[in-house]
Amino acid sequence: MRFIMIAAIAALTATPALADPLEREQARADYHQARADATRAQIQKEDAQAEADAAQANAASAQVKANAAQADASTLKDAADTTQAQANSAQAQASIQQSQADSAQSRADQATANREEALDRADAARAAARNN
Repeated sequence: MRFIMIAAIAALTATPALADPLEREQARADYHQARADATRAQIQKEDAQAEADAAQANAASAQVKANAAQADASTLKDAADTTQAQANSAQAQASIQQSQADSAQSRADQATANREEALDRADAARAAARNN
């Protein structure tokens, strides 16, 4: 844009003096309009650059937040994995304890049956001793 403005100014200054005063006035008006257009274009460029810089800063901030969230998610996932492993271990221990409890109950049931049988034999022996 700057190059075009410089070229326009150079073209206007290099032109031989115009014979017609109307043409000269038109050239001055065109020159001033071109300068005004160049100034507006420069302001628009600077505004666009400021917006781009702000957008870049926002993007960088969002990236930092995204990285932090990703790290938090990884930490939480690790904690969840650890908790799941602990739950699995506790479940396995509970299964072992249940198996041991079932075995102990079977032994207790067998002991009860043995006791009942022994009591029945003792009663039978006592009855036989009385009858003799």
